Amino acid sequence: MQRIAVTRPPLPKLPFEGGCHCGAVRYAVTAKPKAVNACHCDDCKRLSGAPFGLFLHVAKDALEISGGARDTFRRTGGSGNGINIERCAACGTRMWHLPEIAPDLVILCAGTLDDSTWAIATSHIWTEFAAADAVAAEDALVVESFQTTRPALWARFSEIYPAGTEGDPA
Repeated sequence: MQRIAVTRPPLPKLPFEGGCHCGAVRYAVTAKPKAVNACHCDDCKRLSGAPFGLFLHVAKDALEISGGARDTFRRTGGSGNGINIERCAACGTRMWHLPEIAPDLVILCAGTLDDSTWAIATSHIWTEFAAADAVAAEDALVVESFQTTRPALWARFSEIYPAGTEGDPA
């Protein structure tokens, strides 16, 4: 994976808002995320239709959901643990993942944010499956196979965006 210099935009002021493609499902993130993580595993590539998935790790109690009905697709992750993927029932937009092993965590699809311009990965996992032209910011944690824990991803995010940096240049 190539490393590049990136000037990170500041975290926007809370709440971060977002929704599905048709607008039926809306949400607000009311607390600073724990991570912005890129996953390069084959499942995330297939689910996103892109070379990787980009996600915010958010405390479940910091996600306020409003609007339309959602469908749940249940799958088993590469770790062998169960995960529920919630999508808008009307348009099918994949909104977030609910990992059974971490019931207080939501893994939010960054592309559903109203403004995702600031969401540059602070960590990359499963990079042994990354595209040949994949890049990561110089300050991002890069993990070849996911042999680390989520707290390691969260620690890197906190190093890049220390407490009190919301709305300020990083």
